[in-house]
Amino acid sequence: MRSTRFALLFALLGGCASPAEHADVAAERAGLSTVALVGGGFSLKGFERQVAGRHATVFIEGDGRPWRAGGRVIAEDPTPSRLIALEWMEQTPGPALYLGRPCYFQSAAAQPCDAMLWTYGRYSQEVVQSMAEALEGWLQRRPDISSLTLVGHSGGGVLALLLAERVLRTNEVIALSTPVDIVAWTELHGYTRLFASHNPVHQAGWRAGVQRSFYFGEVDQQVPPSHFVLPAQAVPGAQVTVVKGIGHDCCGPDIWLNNSH
Repeated sequence: MRSTRFALLFALLGGCASPAEHADVAAERAGLSTVALVGGGFSLKGFERQVAGRHATVFIEGDGRPWRAGGRVIAEDPTPSRLIALEWMEQTPGPALYLGRPCYFQSAAAQPCDAMLWTYGRYSQEVVQSMAEALEGWLQRRPDISSLTLVGHSGGGVLALLLAERVLRTNEVIALSTPVDIVAWTELHGYTRLFASHNPVHQAGWRAGVQRSFYFGEVDQQVPPSHFVLPAQAVPGAQVTVVKGIGHDCCGPDIWLNNSH
């Protein structure tokens, strides 16, 4: 029902508002507060739910639209038009943060935004470090939070895996429809390799004490389980689930929440 409400809201907003404006309206309707986050010289957009609790859930959206015109032209604004992770955040109880990326949800002219940050370097050291600093800054203002679950959809799951190695209060990652091997993903689709990005399968010395749960949609054509279950299973602490009858939108809190922290 809530996902339907979000879809109707975006439809009613029409084509005039920007994706960032869509996000602001949707977050306000969901009772979330806008929070300014800073990391690596970038201002990152965030939305938070401030309620009591010692464990918080952090949501990271997919890659959005790095390219347009069928992948021939770099997009000026990579912000996704559908914010599925924001929908899931509304359905998840407790303290929560929707963590944006550098140069998403804002005018690229407002800060030093290089298109490399949302194309070939979308999972680069610069992006991951910026998000890690922003998240640590949020935690400094929330000393009551002692542990985190990072929930990432698609490419957001790649970032969740990488962030968990840097943000030490993280004890759980839920990676949804995530191309855990980004080289295999680009080769599968015939894309140019993300040569400036970290590949999770090459992570050396995964941090102990982190539960890493992977969920794949059985009929997902963008991140098919046949290509990504095996590399996911090779990640320490991995629990891998393939959900029948669902595609790339896998998977909402109704599937993973009861099994999480």
